[in-house]
Amino acid sequence: MVKTELFMSTVAGNLQVKKDQQAIKNLLEAKKIEYVEYDVASDLEKREYMKKVSGKTVLPQLFINGKFAGTVEELLDLEEDNKFIELFK
Repeated sequence: MVKTELFMSTVAGNLQVKKDQQAIKNLLEAKKIEYVEYDVASDLEKREYMKKVSGKTVLPQLFINGKFAGTVEELLDLEEDNKFIELFK
């Protein structure tokens, strides 16, 4: 079974970050992919893990089976090329 994790923030002050977070959630839900959501604003351990593994601080970030899969821009590009779902195989 594929473990899908979404790292995001409930206190994102930037409207674009909020839109990006919703875009990834919408994509995952449209593809019927179950995921666990982590709020890195309140979970420092998850925030450090996210930064260490991906090397990025930008939100949101998607991880699949413990590996960094991409940010919203990368993931939406994959979806546009019909390659997003391949990440879960």
